[in-house]
Amino acid sequence: MSFSTEKRDSIKRYMLEKIRMDDEQYIAKTAENFQISVTSVKRYINDCIADGIITPCGERAVGYRLAAKECEFTYETAEGLQEDKIYYTDIQPLLREVSPEAERIWGYTFMELMNNAIEHSGAKKIFCHVKQDCLYTEIAIIDDGIGIFKKIRDFFAEEQGQDVDYHDVILELHKGKFTTSPTGHSGEGIFFSSKMLRELVIWSDAAVYTAGCMDKKSLIQSHLIAYFTKINSIGTMLIMKLENQTTRKPKEVFDMYAPIEKGFIKTNIPLKEVCPYGEPIARSQARRVVYRLEEFRQVELDFSGIEFMGQGFADEVFRVFQNKYPEVELIPLHANEEVLGMIKHVRAALTAE
Repeated sequence: MSFSTEKRDSIKRYMLEKIRMDDEQYIAKTAENFQISVTSVKRYINDCIADGIITPCGERAVGYRLAAKECEFTYETAEGLQEDKIYYTDIQPLLREVSPEAERIWGYTFMELMNNAIEHSGAKKIFCHVKQDCLYTEIAIIDDGIGIFKKIRDFFAEEQGQDVDYHDVILELHKGKFTTSPTGHSGEGIFFSSKMLRELVIWSDAAVYTAGCMDKKSLIQSHLIAYFTKINSIGTMLIMKLENQTTRKPKEVFDMYAPIEKGFIKTNIPLKEVCPYGEPIARSQARRVVYRLEEFRQVELDFSGIEFMGQGFADEVFRVFQNKYPEVELIPLHANEEVLGMIKHVRAALTAE
C-alpha cells in the first residue's frame, strides 16, 4: 500500500516522538495508531537510521536516540550586547530547516528573553546553548547574575513594602503585565513567550517557573549538569523549546490575549502550578491569585489537575473579588464537577447580594 507524503511524514513524526520519549512500545503503538504492520514500522526505522535522523544508543530502552546538533555561545555583558545582533548573527543561521512560523516565534521569544538577561540580570557572562533534532529546537539562556526571582522579590520589598516568596513571584509572572522596570518594559515578554513556545522553563535559586512543560525535571537537570561545571553560580537558567514545523503564528497568540484595538486584556492562570501545595483552598491563596487581576478584562483560571477547591478560596475569588470588580470576566477552565459546584455555590451568594 502506497501512502501519501503527508501520511508518511505523520507516521514518521509519531514514531520519532515515541523514540524521543524512550517509549519501549513505540513499534506496537505506531503500528496500531496508523493501522500498519510492524514490518512497515521497522522499515521507517531503517530509513531514519540511513538518513542520520536516529542513531543506536544502548543506554536507552528503545535502543535509539534522535541525532542532535548542538552549538554554544558565550557573551561578556561588558561588550555592550544587543539581542537583535546576537539573534541574527548566531541564532537565526541555525534555524534554516524550521517552518516560517517557528522562525518568527524564535525571533520574538529569543530577543525578548535575551534582552531580559542583558538588561535586568546584572550578569557578567551570558551563555546560550542551542540543541536541535529532527523534531524540536531547544535554546537555553544562562546567566551568572542576581537571579530573576530574587530580583522580583527585592523589587516587591523595596518599592512596594511587600514580603513575598518565590511562589508569589512565579504567580505574578504567569499573570503577565509585571515588570521591575515599568518605565522601560511592559511586562509582556515572558507571558507571550510562554504562550508561543511548546515549553518554557525558568530556573533560579532552585525555584521553577514552567509553562507547557511535559518533563521539566529531565529538561532542567540536563542543563544544570552542563553549566554547574562551567560557571561559579547560575543566576537564571531559561530553557525554550519549540516544534521545528509548528504552524502556530505569533499573531494568533497576540490576538487571543492582546487584540490591537483593546491591548493586553486577557490572562491565564494555571492554578496547579501557582498553588504551592497543589490545591486552591485558603482565602490567603485566593488574595494572592486575584492581586492585580483588575488590570485585565478576562481572566482564565485553569483548573487542570485540580481535584478540590476550598470554599474560602472560591468565595474570595468568585464572590468577593467579582463583587468588587464586576467588569472582570472570570472564566474557569477544565474544572471538574466538584469545583464547578463550589463556584456555583458562591456565585449564588453573589447573585443574592
